[in-house]
Amino acid sequence: MATKKKNELATVEDFRFRSRWDGVDEETMAEIAEELESLGDSAGITCRKIKVPSGGGLAYEVEGEDKDDVEYKKEIDAVILYNHLMNAYWENPYGAGKDEQGKIPLCSSLDGKSGLNTETGEIIQCDYCPHNKFGTATDASGAPASGKACKNMRRVYLMMSGDPNLYLLTVPPTSLKDVKEQLDKALSKARQPLWKQVVRFTLERVQNRAGTNYSKVVLTPCGFLSPEAAATSKTLRAEISRQYKEMAITVDEYNAPKQVGSGTPGTPPAIPPAPNSAPAPDDADAPAFEDAPSASGDDEDGDLPF
Repeated sequence: MATKKKNELATVEDFRFRSRWDGVDEETMAEIAEELESLGDSAGITCRKIKVPSGGGLAYEVEGEDKDDVEYKKEIDAVILYNHLMNAYWENPYGAGKDEQGKIPLCSSLDGKSGLNTETGEIIQCDYCPHNKFGTATDASGAPASGKACKNMRRVYLMMSGDPNLYLLTVPPTSLKDVKEQLDKALSKARQPLWKQVVRFTLERVQNRAGTNYSKVVLTPCGFLSPEAAATSKTLRAEISRQYKEMAITVDEYNAPKQVGSGTPGTPPAIPPAPNSAPAPDDADAPAFEDAPSASGDDEDGDLPF
């Protein structure tokens, strides 16, 4: 019998995916499905938002049933169902000085490689775009600032045990490098995909050389899903990977000041029944992307996904 090695991750037996239709009988579910179908198709993924605070805060801002209903969590144990890089460039700082349309970036990329200019339809190669170079950023007043004009971020779709809602955490530029390294470590150490693992999200207060506090995202693997939960997780991941490109990027995903936006509602993935079988160039103290913003905006709207 093999012995468990020190610090080896164990199975998290009590992690349970939950659907908002749990407990609904088959006949009623059929009627609900018919009414949902009559509402028509909609693009994108519906999810609640988890916001990284500004100013070095140590609690995530988790959107509740109402967009103004925010719960503060210092720790979040969840499964990462899907994650991807994204870039977004706003012509004016944080979309400032424009109407509602100004919240949509002039150019955006959902893979961090190829961007689409919404005005010209041109496909931009991110690696060669001048806006994706250090030293091109400006602050809210338009003055030069450190970092890039194009904001490099990572979207992380996750679910918590016993919670039927899908959540979206957008990793800001200041945590991008660290999160990549932490994900790489989680994959290589466990030798299992992320959708099979339970990960703890916390925050660390960091101060850059200019004396600005910001919150750094920290990920710590907690254990593995049971075979039943992993089967559900795999199905959910497939649904999100099919739909994620349809979810619009708005300025609210970048910790920008005085902006309120709304996400694109969409068709959420449905939880299936469980199977019967068992360094910044001039700042060595901050990540190699850009300084944290000095203020934060409100979360995007988000409906229940399940």
